[in-house]
Amino acid sequence: MKPLNEKLILKDATINKVQFDKEWFYKLDDIAFYLKEDLSEVEFIFLPIVIDGEQEFVKCCSFDDIIRARKEYK
Repeated sequence: MKPLNEKLILKDATINKVQFDKEWFYKLDDIAFYLKEDLSEVEFIFLPIVIDGEQEFVKCCSFDDIIRARKEYK
């Protein structure tokens, strides 16, 4: 399992992210690709993110959601 560091994820330009209600949310597909893991069990919400100049509603999850799911499904 690849180690996960939120500061590195925030700096990574390949991961789409949005700040919502003072918390960062990450595009679930981008995180799954970054970790090369199946994250289908991660809780998510749909949030608007601007991708390539277009606003899209995509599945997003918080850092805590990712950590929780990885611990539960080891």
